[in-house]
Amino acid sequence: MRPNPPPFAWLRAFEATARHLSMTRAAEELRISASAISQQIAALEAYFGRPLFRRANRRLTLTASGTLIAPKLSAGLTLIHEAIDDALPAKRRQGLLVRVTTSFGSQWLMHRLDSFRRQHPAIAVQVTATTEPIESEKSGAEIEIRYGKGAWPNLVAARLVDEEIFPVCSPALTARLKRPKDLIRHDLIDVPGYEVGWSDWLDAAGVEFDWMKRRLAVDQSVMAIQLALDGKGVALGRSPLIQRELQDGRLVAPFPLRIETGGGYWIVHRKRPSEGRKIMAFKEWLLAQAEAAPAAKSLTKAKNKSSRS
Repeated sequence: MRPNPPPFAWLRAFEATARHLSMTRAAEELRISASAISQQIAALEAYFGRPLFRRANRRLTLTASGTLIAPKLSAGLTLIHEAIDDALPAKRRQGLLVRVTTSFGSQWLMHRLDSFRRQHPAIAVQVTATTEPIESEKSGAEIEIRYGKGAWPNLVAARLVDEEIFPVCSPALTARLKRPKDLIRHDLIDVPGYEVGWSDWLDAAGVEFDWMKRRLAVDQSVMAIQLALDGKGVALGRSPLIQRELQDGRLVAPFPLRIETGGGYWIVHRKRPSEGRKIMAFKEWLLAQAEAAPAAKSLTKAKNKSSRS
């Protein structure tokens, strides 16, 4: 006979902590205290009779047992939430159309959405990269994540994440980038359309050359990131879009200098949304995710002084 399973709250606390490798971030996601997370994981480890995490130098890593059960438990919780969605009557299921740029959606938002589904199983989020802004009657979007400086008439705007720019490249290229002027010998991957870009960073770094002769232009930041990952040149990284690549070491920042652009990503919605409760739930979740995201450390910062900012 199988033993009685542990309480669902213990399993949920372990799954969130294993996904973030952080009790603090798991606590923020589940809206309970970090001490409650710690107690529930300790109780689960006592239930199994073995540790699930290693704790060293204030960092968490999964033990062999934790590594074995984490993906299965995550898949199981996803199935539970899908079953809840299926069982809810249509009138209790709410749709939420979110407009976002392709790059921010793919690089920041999409891999976090499972967390929102777990917290709000009755809200079905649909993400669109339509060119129609939320102000347009054709848009249909109820909330939007927009790049800019926050000044949009007739909309409520809340700052989500700020932006810094700095060169990034594959680890293989770093040996040839000892100082900023070494960029002269490399292709510089550029995404046109931003007010603050390569010229501003190079000016701040004191590097003077006709960088346009080494320019490799692409339409979207996701393309620039992929080219950098493939070792095709040096991209101008924009901090909200390259967190994962920097954290897992697939991209590196060869120089400490970073420039604050004055721009960033904002949550925007109409002043009197028709479905305020679900919009506020998504907005609060976004802000919690941004707060929980590890800050990218920089050694040197320079505020952009270009007239274009």
